[in-house]
Amino acid sequence: MRNNRMRLTGVAPVLAALSAVLLAAWVPQALAAPGVVVHTVHVRAGPSTEYPGFAVLVPGTQLEVFGCEEGYNWCDVQAGPNRGWVDAAYLQMPYGGHPVIVADSGVVLALPVVTFVLDSYWNSYYRTRPWFSNRARYVTYWNRYPHGRPPPRSRPPRAWPASRASVPLCPASRASNRSARTQSASRKLIQMSLIQ
Repeated sequence: MRNNRMRLTGVAPVLAALSAVLLAAWVPQALAAPGVVVHTVHVRAGPSTEYPGFAVLVPGTQLEVFGCEEGYNWCDVQAGPNRGWVDAAYLQMPYGGHPVIVADSGVVLALPVVTFVLDSYWNSYYRTRPWFSNRARYVTYWNRYPHGRPPPRSRPPRAWPASRASVPLCPASRASNRSARTQSASRKLIQMSLIQ
């Protein structure tokens, strides 16, 4: 009897570990939501056009959406065997019986916000891809811009003239401007004569 207890207690940790592994493999698939591509789009190896594109999806392609980056600009998807990132402006999902664009409705759709971590993502899905050996280039980009795109360049403030009269116009613009002023003055005269 004592031997049987020993065997059962030795099996419990193995079963617990096996359950944890199976649950970890099942949970991401269970959390995926169905989506549809609305315009031809590339599946990319990261959330930016700087990452390699390795598949092209045509409008109507069904896929699974696992989540989107903060701001709902890029989503982690799987279409067939291809796992990668797609611009959320090209994804549509059902909400309230109507299709909505993910980029505009990510919060309403309650899509999870996921974080792209280049090394772990690429090690999980792209080890056999040709660009995997060049990942140092992409790690540098990812370290500089972890949310996909570089920030927009700041432009110096534009100096506007104090009045439109001081803006030099080309001769053709002056003529059209003059005719517009003449028409406006004519309308005012007609209105004044009708009032009297």
